[in-house]
Amino acid sequence: MGDLGFNKIAAAILATGLGYMMLKEASHLVLHAEAPLAPAYALELPEPKAAGEKAEKPLPFPQADWVAAMDVTKGKKVFKKCQACHNVDNGGANSTGPNLWGIVGAAGAQNSSFKYSNALNSAGITWDYETLDGFLAKPSKYLKGTNMSFIGVKKAADRAAVIAYLNSNSGAPLAPPVAAIVETVELETVETAVMEKIEEVMDAPKEIMEKVDGVMEKVEDAVDAATDGEH
Repeated sequence: MGDLGFNKIAAAILATGLGYMMLKEASHLVLHAEAPLAPAYALELPEPKAAGEKAEKPLPFPQADWVAAMDVTKGKKVFKKCQACHNVDNGGANSTGPNLWGIVGAAGAQNSSFKYSNALNSAGITWDYETLDGFLAKPSKYLKGTNMSFIGVKKAADRAAVIAYLNSNSGAPLAPPVAAIVETVELETVETAVMEKIEEVMDAPKEIMEKVDGVMEKVEDAVDAATDGEH
């Protein structure tokens, strides 16, 4: 065997050894890879809300449970806390507060015989379902400068009921409100996006093995070339 043939075989053996070491190391990386400090692929899933944390965007008014709570009989009972200042009689007299006959759907300062606050006179509001709900929740917060010192009706269901009762005391009651529809993201769409990201992560080891396969092919070619040269 000549020196040239010996060198070819030695080179092939060396290349084979290097290829084996690379394959072993690559396998170790694939099977025993440590978790990186920062993920290479961010799934970008929404973070769960902490307990008691308020939603960033309030739900549109009215929701179905609010509409379902519009019970006139219950509203008449809730209205008892308002009777010290208001009445709902057709043509009834004003008291500390104005008569509320036909209030639902009327303009803000609709009773010409009552002296309203400057805040209400200049507000330019209409007493629709949403405005009444907001005002009754806490008058002083909803309309700064109002003369109405009432603490408010805390429960949304009670507000819905009393507004239904007020609406029944009218010559032209408003039609019942329709519950607002909340747009939601289809769960299937979210699941698909998550699975696509997972597949991308799982493809990373495959790329490493493909590179190792390429090296091994070159090693085999070198061995074959060295062997062929000796025949």
